[in-house]
Amino acid sequence: MRGALLALLVIAAVAVLVPASVADSPARARAQASAVTGSLGDFGTLAAHGDGERSDDTVTVEDDGIVVGAGEALARASRAGGRGSARGVALARHIDLFDGLVTAQLARRTATATAAGVVYAGRVQGLTVGHREVGDVEPDRSYRLPGGGRVVVNRGTTALRVTLGAARGEHPAGTSVAVAVADAAARDRVVVATPTPTPEPIATPKPTVEPKAARAKRRPAPKVPRRLTDQRYAFPVYGRASVADDFGAARQIGAHQGNDVFASFGAPVLAVADGVVEKVGTLPISGNRLWLRTPAGDEFFYAHLSAFSPGAVDGRRVRAGTVLGFTGNTGDAEPTPPHVHFEIHPGGKDAIDPHAILLAWQQHRDVPPGAWLTRHGADTAQRPGALVEVRDFIAAG
Repeated sequence: MRGALLALLVIAAVAVLVPASVADSPARARAQASAVTGSLGDFGTLAAHGDGERSDDTVTVEDDGIVVGAGEALARASRAGGRGSARGVALARHIDLFDGLVTAQLARRTATATAAGVVYAGRVQGLTVGHREVGDVEPDRSYRLPGGGRVVVNRGTTALRVTLGAARGEHPAGTSVAVAVADAAARDRVVVATPTPTPEPIATPKPTVEPKAARAKRRPAPKVPRRLTDQRYAFPVYGRASVADDFGAARQIGAHQGNDVFASFGAPVLAVADGVVEKVGTLPISGNRLWLRTPAGDEFFYAHLSAFSPGAVDGRRVRAGTVLGFTGNTGDAEPTPPHVHFEIHPGGKDAIDPHAILLAWQQHRDVPPGAWLTRHGADTAQRPGALVEVRDFIAAG
């Protein structure tokens, strides 16, 4: 009798619940970055919307007295899990505006957006206005140009903006040039429930049933191509290292596509397999990075290296165990302990969780090290170029 009464009370409570119709506003994400933009045109502009990434290794500008020796732009946008996030990064080096009126060694601007808003950061290094040496500038600053006009530094989306107050050469008064411009915007998914009336069901007594204990969901084992667990692979870092199980973890630019392998600063970074080295270079997010492609078409991505070894050359064929570079924290990893961001792309396709594979490779270190390690061993004093590269990236802000 008591159970039947309890069932009636439960059904009566359910009868007054009101279902809802749902209006869904999807998550949004947008990012844009330009090396140079303004009155004279746009150079090296990239944009990403929704879920995407666009990056450009380098762009040079030499147009009507506007010179940028090397510019880079990156734009990323993500709506994973209904959460919008976006990041734009613009970087320009060796800047000469209006035939020497304003010069700078480097200008960098980043825009990072979430639903909470957008945050801008960056710096201008080695700034000269007219004949005045200003030096490095991080806060928002403004300087008057000789003969009229204004130089604005680190304001809003722009690292460096120059506006002429008087004609200079072929450029009329009012001409404006912006260097290293980045912007981003994001919004999370919004669900609005609108109540709609429904008829009340007729309550009928039912016996109560004890609920079954919920079973914990088992995480499926990752699908790993058999060839990637072969004994011929080398672990990517020489010496003591720890592998973070952080594939898919949230990052400002989207889900983490690899694992971070933490090791001492300058620890040698090895080719994990026989293959061809590709895309050796430096980007604002990845820092010093390269790819390794095997004859089977598998691709491996390394990032945040402190420096490259002499063997890290585009198109070079290497054997497993060859030293490609050295562990560091370049790019956006500057605030973190030294590590190598490592990704596995079977067949050159989407990245997979590399954690189980890395642990297996770490257990069988039977691949002989490359010639550099054979000559020098683990002596950190013999690791070439690491401190020079780190100093350069710290200066780049």
